[in-house]
Amino acid sequence: MSRSTLVGIVVLGLVVAGMWWVRPPSPAIGHLPPASAGQASGDDALPDATFAAATVDAAGVKVTLSLSPNPPVAFAKTRVRVRAEAGGSPVSIENGRVSFEMSMPMGDHRYTLVPGEEGWLEAAVVLPT
Repeated sequence: MSRSTLVGIVVLGLVVAGMWWVRPPSPAIGHLPPASAGQASGDDALPDATFAAATVDAAGVKVTLSLSPNPPVAFAKTRVRVRAEAGGSPVSIENGRVSFEMSMPMGDHRYTLVPGEEGWLEAAVVLPT
């Protein structure tokens, strides 16, 4: 093995080790930050639906968002369900859509919701990592 090949392998190993070292930590499964335990806190906060269904109460209408599986798996089909209700009865959502915002451009991730069971609107989505 030549000296340049050996140096290249060492450099590659250092780059891989550095990438592993600086990767963001994975959240613990089943762990939710306190502000996202199903209810929004404050005017601009949105609940996190990653690990459990999230609910927002806006002007007497309760909107619930549910993902299955929890947490969503990259490149696998995820079932998104949305339900709006007022006074315990489902409320119609006209032209419902759900969209996902990525931290970097990953294409268009907007999906039309279609009627499901018991007043739920649903979409089957596949998200990148």
